[in-house]
Amino acid sequence: MKPIERIAIFIHFKKISPHAFEKKIELSNGYFSKQLKHLGSVGSDILIRIHHAYSDLDILWVLLGEGQMLKEEILNHQQIDNSILEDFTNKYTNENKKLKKLENEFDKLQTSLTDKEKIIGLYEFMLNGNPPITSSSSSIVKRMDA
Repeated sequence: MKPIERIAIFIHFKKISPHAFEKKIELSNGYFSKQLKHLGSVGSDILIRIHHAYSDLDILWVLLGEGQMLKEEILNHQQIDNSILEDFTNKYTNENKKLKKLENEFDKLQTSLTDKEKIIGLYEFMLNGNPPITSSSSSIVKRMDA
C-alpha cells in the first residue's frame, strides 16, 4: 500500500472530504483525488504540511505503513475522553431519573396541597357561611383568614 492510499484511509477515518483535506493543507483543488487515482507519490513538502495540519496522524505510518495510524498519546487521550464521556452519560442518566422522581413527588404534593386547601375552604364555609374565595388563575381555594 502506498502513502497516498494510507492518507485516503485517514481522510475516510476522519470523515472529511478530499476537498476539505486539500484546503487545510493548501493543495490545489483535485490534487489529492488525482494522485489517489493514479497511485502517485507524495512529496516531502506535502507530508510536512500534512504533519503540521493533522498532528494526531502518525507520519511514519503514512510513509511506511508501520505502527498505528494515530499517535499513541492521541489514542490514550481518546480512550480517556471516551471514559469521561461514558461516566458523564451514566451520571446524567442517574441524575435525570432522580429529577423525574422528584418531579413526580412534587406533583403529588402539589395535588395534595390543593386538595387540603379545598377542604379548608369548605370548613371555613361551614363555619362562617361565606362561600370560599377561589383564585381566577388556578383552582386553588384561598383561606379567608390568610
